[in-house]
Amino acid sequence: MTTHAWFEVDDPDDEFEFTDDERAFASALSAHCMAWAPADVFGEVGRPDDWESLLAHVSLSDRAEPRGRHLIDLGVHLVDGRVRGDRLHNQLYLLPDQPHSWALDATGRTDELARAAADWFRAVLDKPIVLYVWIHEGYAYAARYAYADSGETLSQSYVKKLAPDGQAAELTEAGHVHGRGWIQTVGLPTPSLYLHIRGDLDKGSVIPGVRATTKRGSLPGLWYE
Repeated sequence: MTTHAWFEVDDPDDEFEFTDDERAFASALSAHCMAWAPADVFGEVGRPDDWESLLAHVSLSDRAEPRGRHLIDLGVHLVDGRVRGDRLHNQLYLLPDQPHSWALDATGRTDELARAAADWFRAVLDKPIVLYVWIHEGYAYAARYAYADSGETLSQSYVKKLAPDGQAAELTEAGHVHGRGWIQTVGLPTPSLYLHIRGDLDKGSVIPGVRATTKRGSLPGLWYE
């Protein structure tokens, strides 16, 4: 269990100018979470870049990786008696235009909203995350962190110079490319292995035929979805 307070409002500074209702929400949310809050995650409050709502959020990382590899930001926005929660933009902390199937959207009194948000945080922090790795001639040439219950990609990478000859061109021709020429791992063959990173794996499933391992090697650089 955690020994620090989650979603704590720092009264002396209060740089975000929280209203009384927002303070009450943060206090109730913190109280609801303290009984189960994991020690490896920290809940923070603030405002997203649009400054229209209170923001309560957590960031998940693969702490076994050097310097801790960031995976995903999760959080809720509170505004006008409504709380919405989902995956957040990893810099602006804004909610996505299209909510995920596991998103939160609730209305009610302040304590009801805090309880709904706490239950949502507990559920999403228990979502199983796995790391898939593709190996060629002893080197990891691609990697993908994903939710094992939905298959949603959290972050991924692909390094052409380590990949099998001609594969990058084939994937590009097939349309498995995004953004700045990033090869999408969804177009790759079955991964070589997977590691269970966090969450309840019994609530999800891994790609059939992929070998489980606990050993870690060097991963190529990752980009966020």
